[in-house]
Amino acid sequence: METDPISPQEPAPQGRAVPDDFASRMATKIAVTNERERDPEEATQKIGLLILRNLSAEDRLPYFVDTMDVLLDQEEGQRYAAMAYVSVAVRAQNPGRFEDFLKNAVNFLIDGHIHISKPLYEMENRKKKFSHFARHLGDVFVTMIDLNSDLFEVIGQIYGMVVRREMEIEAAGREPQREGSRRHLMAARDGPKAAKKLYDEIVDYIQARGDFQSDSLNSQNPNEFMLILADRIRGTRRYVIQDIMNRQSISRRKDVEKELSERLASAEDLILARDSFKKALNLFWTEKLYNFKYLSVEKVRVTVQVTGIVIGIGYFLVGYLGLYGMEWWEGVLVALGMYLYSRFICSRRAFARFFPTDVSKELEVTVGTFTPTVRKMSKEQMDGFLIRQVRDPSNVELLPIVPEFVKYVFAVMPERKNAVIQLDELSEIMENLELDIARAMRQAASARGY
Repeated sequence: METDPISPQEPAPQGRAVPDDFASRMATKIAVTNERERDPEEATQKIGLLILRNLSAEDRLPYFVDTMDVLLDQEEGQRYAAMAYVSVAVRAQNPGRFEDFLKNAVNFLIDGHIHISKPLYEMENRKKKFSHFARHLGDVFVTMIDLNSDLFEVIGQIYGMVVRREMEIEAAGREPQREGSRRHLMAARDGPKAAKKLYDEIVDYIQARGDFQSDSLNSQNPNEFMLILADRIRGTRRYVIQDIMNRQSISRRKDVEKELSERLASAEDLILARDSFKKALNLFWTEKLYNFKYLSVEKVRVTVQVTGIVIGIGYFLVGYLGLYGMEWWEGVLVALGMYLYSRFICSRRAFARFFPTDVSKELEVTVGTFTPTVRKMSKEQMDGFLIRQVRDPSNVELLPIVPEFVKYVFAVMPERKNAVIQLDELSEIMENLELDIARAMRQAASARGY
């Protein structure tokens, strides 16, 4: 096995066979390097390169964890394990292979914790069980802070990566999956799972290690620094979680704003909708008067038709009774003539030129040309669009029916539930529209000198 330090640019070996005692030999090499080098920075650099060369391949991540476990199981080796993490974490602050290795190592620890790939650790005299990987990182963090309190920055770096990665996994698990991959995902989730997050269990483990049951009131807790460390890590957890939530909130808000901007009507759509709106408003007014005109003409037609029939019946009876010197056949001729008059001269076809034109179909077609634009209007766009219609001189005579026409447009609009504007916003716009119409009508009246 090659263990000489190499430059970070040289590729790490992958797929190479390793001996059974590989973890023990790596632990010994790390301990010897620490003892041999007098300069701590030089020792840290060499250990980092040693780990990167021999343990950075994905198939050797389990050996990295086993190597650290070998060191952590020895009282003297615990500080070597802590310094090994420091040697990687310090150089992982800059993008590169050290950063990739540390991320892969954290992912491996989280995956092992979630799937309980190693037996749980039972703490003596506590009757508590913890994840093997929570104990692994917990012991590393405790040793780091015991060596140098300034190493809490490294602890925060590694712990923050754990928190962020677990929250990413949780967020990905909440996303809806496609139907075709559901069976595969269910198969991948088989087996026991950890009840707690790794970042929570790390804090619980350090807290449990720091608890001290004194025999007397005057005894001091030798593990008080562990309790302080647990509190500081809790603060880091709150900060990282809040930062992630803020980023997610900003990302969601940007996505919503982007989606909304894509759904909103463009300036070109608003301009094209103006003429269609004015044309539809005139057609709506014509259609609104249609029933009144139709009924007026129909009343005249029916009156004339009934009058002709009554006159024909009257002449028939006079001729039949021989009154006023009229023969019966004269009465029949007059009655027949009045029937033909009422049947043809007073028919709807004969009065067709007097009936108003039905524009309902044209109105529906015209309204349909701009309803997609109305559906995409925001409150501000809708308000500005209607104000322009109110101020248009060609719409002065039709201003009283504009609110009713707007309600009609929304009533016949297809898929109005997908409209950008909300119901309460539309109600507010209608209230302001009525005020604007009243103001415009007063100005028009004063301009005419009324």
